[in-house]
Amino acid sequence: MKMDQTEAKAMGDTVRGNALEKMATRHRAAQAQERAVFESALRVAFGRMSADCPGLEGIVRGVSISTGALAEVLDLAESGMFLALLEGQGDRMGLLMAAPAVLAGMVEAQTTGRVDPSEIAPRIPTRTDAALLAPMIDSFLRLLETRCAQLPQSALVSGYGYGSFIDNPRPLGLMLEEGQFHILRLHVALGYGAKEGDWFVILPEPENKSLSLPQDNLPDSELESDWQERLQVAINESGVVLDSVLCRVQLTLTDALRLRVGDMLRLPDTALETLTLESISHTALGIGRLGQARGQRAVRLTADPGELTDATGASVPQFALPAAITWGQPPQPPFAPGSSDPQALAEIGATQQAPSDSPDAG
Repeated sequence: MKMDQTEAKAMGDTVRGNALEKMATRHRAAQAQERAVFESALRVAFGRMSADCPGLEGIVRGVSISTGALAEVLDLAESGMFLALLEGQGDRMGLLMAAPAVLAGMVEAQTTGRVDPSEIAPRIPTRTDAALLAPMIDSFLRLLETRCAQLPQSALVSGYGYGSFIDNPRPLGLMLEEGQFHILRLHVALGYGAKEGDWFVILPEPENKSLSLPQDNLPDSELESDWQERLQVAINESGVVLDSVLCRVQLTLTDALRLRVGDMLRLPDTALETLTLESISHTALGIGRLGQARGQRAVRLTADPGELTDATGASVPQFALPAAITWGQPPQPPFAPGSSDPQALAEIGATQQAPSDSPDAG
C-alpha cells in the first residue's frame, strides 16, 4: 500500500504537532511548579516577618505575579497607600507599596500589640509610619532573599533594602527608571483577618539577565509564545565548537600506519595564508589567518561570518592535498617488529601461525 506525498506530509505535520504539544505541556507543568515554589517563598517570608511582631499575626491569602511598564506601576499607587523606595545593588531601585488597611494594621500591632478590626479613617501616611515599617520591610526582604537563594528568582530579589519614604506618588516617575518591572502582589490578612489588604513588591528586571516569571491568567497562545522565546534564548546561548583548519592532506593507509616520531608532513605555503573555520560537521563558516595574540596562537577573521571570500579575493582553500612526507627514519612496514602496539603484534603473530589456504601449499 503506497502513501502519496500529501498523506505523508499530513502525517508528518501531525507527528510534529503532537511533539510540540507534549513539549509545551511539559513546559507549562515546569512553569507551574516554579511559580508554586516562588509563591511559597513569598508566603513564608511575609509570615516569618509577621511572627517577629507580636499581635500582627499576618498570613498571605493570595499571590499575583505580573510584569508591567513604569506607567502601569504608577497607576497602582492609590491615595493613602504607603510608598517606600527599595535600594538594590548598583543603581537598581524598586518600590514597596502597602494598602491603607495593611499600614494601619502594622502600626497598630507595634503600638498597641493588636490589630483593631474596626474601620480605619482615611489619612496620609507619615514619616512616623515609615520609621515603624522600615525594619519590617528590611526583615521581609532579607527573608525573601534567603528563601530564594537557590531559585531562578534569586537575581530578581537579591540585594534590596529599605531606601526612603515617599509621601507623594508624583515624583515616582522621575525616581524610577523606564523599563519592565516585576509586580509581586500579596493579598494579606492581619490580626486573624481583622484587616486585609495588598502588599506590593515591585522590582526592576535584573541587570544583565532576562528573567521570565510565570504570570497569572495567560492564555495558551501566550504561554506557547513565551516557551518558544525561552527555548530560542537557551539555544542562542548554547556553546558551539569551531575548528580552525590550516590544511588537510591525503595519506594512504600504509603511509599513515608507518608514521613515527620525527616524521614530517609538509604543508603547502598557501596553508599559512588562509585557514577555514568549520563546524562540527566540517561545514565552512568563515575564513581567517593564523597569527598570535598575547603569546598564544590566534585566528584573525578576514571576512564577516558566513562570507568565504575576503577583501583580497582569498577564499576557502582547497583541502585534501596529497601529502609530502619527510621520513625521519626509513619507512617500516606497519606494526613491524619493535612496534609498541601489543595488540598489533599479537595479530601479526596469529597471522604468521595460521595454516595457508593457498592451492600451491603442499
